[in-house]
Amino acid sequence: MSSTDEYDVAVVGGGLAALSAGLFAASFGLRTTVVTEIVMGGELINLEEVVRFPGLADPISGSELAGRVEAQALEAGAEFVFDDVTEIVKDGTGFVVRGLETEIRSRTVIAAMGSGRRRLGLDGEGDLEGRGVSYCGTCDGPFFKEKSVAVLGDHEFAGRESLVVARYASAVTLISRRGEPDLSTATRSAIDGSDRIRVLPRAEVESLTASDGVLGAVRIRDLTTGEVSALDVAGLFVNDGVAPRTSLLRDLVELDPDGRVRVDAGMRTSVEGLFAVGELRSDFAGYAIAAAGDGAAAAGSARRLVRS
Repeated sequence: MSSTDEYDVAVVGGGLAALSAGLFAASFGLRTTVVTEIVMGGELINLEEVVRFPGLADPISGSELAGRVEAQALEAGAEFVFDDVTEIVKDGTGFVVRGLETEIRSRTVIAAMGSGRRRLGLDGEGDLEGRGVSYCGTCDGPFFKEKSVAVLGDHEFAGRESLVVARYASAVTLISRRGEPDLSTATRSAIDGSDRIRVLPRAEVESLTASDGVLGAVRIRDLTTGEVSALDVAGLFVNDGVAPRTSLLRDLVELDPDGRVRVDAGMRTSVEGLFAVGELRSDFAGYAIAAAGDGAAAAGSARRLVRS
């Protein structure tokens, strides 16, 4: 395991909040490292289009947006270490960030590990992942060309995913537990204008049915009547919320009932020098611009602490 000199700021994560934190911390003249797995961009790279990002008139892919911010962070002087972080430890007035191959000491840590798609917990779900069950429409949509699929989710991201998958699939059923999914006006209008997408409200997926080792159908319960029916689909795209990746912080800070970290307006946690941003923190708005703002706010707070 290799070690480095002490940094002012160690950012753990590779999504937009992490990249923004690295950009601003380095711009402030702080010695900054961003420690992340080999794939940069986090969940952002799964978005085919980021829309309504201030200053960008046209939609941009998540991977392109992440690449732009990464380039800015590098230009500002941030260093990048590609490793899987296994432990964050409080050590005196600073922290030790341990990975599989590295050990980094830093005065402050900005935790930006993001989140992962929440699983449904249904029997056979794990066995069918990659065999009809997917958690990324941008990644897997092309595999379902001219096939019937379903998208499960109640919110904007599920609606956007339906539109992405409908570019390939012959028919898309958007299954929502709500009476109406919580969509923006633009997304709702696009779905209403598509002859490939239908919305199935007040319903949930009760079970999965395999056929020759791949998904063949889903059983759907009507939440109003209780009636259960089968929907023949080749694919199910699960967009049922996210689970914050806070396992590295459980021994350091108290989590809220949703498993997220409580922070103040400056992204400060209850532990001095430790900040949490993006999907890790309580009351996160869930938008790319909010993640970028969190990263900038945490970097500003770290600067004030380091220079105090």
